[in-house]
Amino acid sequence: MLKAYIQLFRLKPIPMIMLMVVFAHMYALNETGLSFEWSSLIILVFTTGLANAATFALNQYYERHGDAKMQRTQDRPIPAGKITPRTALIAGLGVFALGLALQYFLINEATAMATFLCGGLYVWSYTPLKSRSSMSTLIGSLPGALLPFIGWYSVTQGLDLMIMWMSLMIFLWQIPHTFVICFRYKDQYLAAGGKQLPFVAGEAVSFRQSVWYTLINIPLIFVPFMFGVSGEIYLSIATLLTMGAIVMVTRFYNQRELDSAKQFFRYMLIYLPVLFVSMASDRISF
Repeated sequence: MLKAYIQLFRLKPIPMIMLMVVFAHMYALNETGLSFEWSSLIILVFTTGLANAATFALNQYYERHGDAKMQRTQDRPIPAGKITPRTALIAGLGVFALGLALQYFLINEATAMATFLCGGLYVWSYTPLKSRSSMSTLIGSLPGALLPFIGWYSVTQGLDLMIMWMSLMIFLWQIPHTFVICFRYKDQYLAAGGKQLPFVAGEAVSFRQSVWYTLINIPLIFVPFMFGVSGEIYLSIATLLTMGAIVMVTRFYNQRELDSAKQFFRYMLIYLPVLFVSMASDRISF
């Protein structure tokens, strides 16, 4: 039963989510000159982890019928009969509310609001749109783009150029990432009634857009360097990473086969983490 709940709350993607939040938190501390406190970081990671895990559980509740039709997801707890839909809904809502409440009382209102928007957009906008509109990929990229604001607002208020830059980079990164997943599991998504862009406008359109969204990164990678936020270490690594991404997406576009899709997918998984770590090596003093 424990394994079933671990599957329901999908703990595997949580470390990637926490990396974005923690990086923004540390960046905010550096910019404001405030002291680092382990207790504050632990509370932020714990509460954000609760809320995000809950959104995955709620996502599985609402997608249970489609999951049962896809080989990729039919072993999830609800379609496999390990957890009832009612139990999953109650558990998801309860944990989501707990995470938000702890953030509200232990951190601040702005952090809780950013987390609520992140989870709410994912569960109640992106999830239903996947079977209704080709705009689902764009809407589904917004929750991830809000992650830096959770970390930022846990320290201070207002807006910051680099936080907005992080948000934009995450947003753009998710779109070709999602297109690759759709390509890899095309038949299963179609069987489940998927209406994502590759299935509505055609694969050729999604291939072209994957290239364009990747190419947009080229001028954007220079922003931290131009504004003095990062130095030559970041610039060198970011340039190499982006060149690699261009090679991978071009190969994916030209070959349009499963192997190139897997390679592009794996590369993009490390792209953002390495990019942000290289920025931290130039800027943040722990």
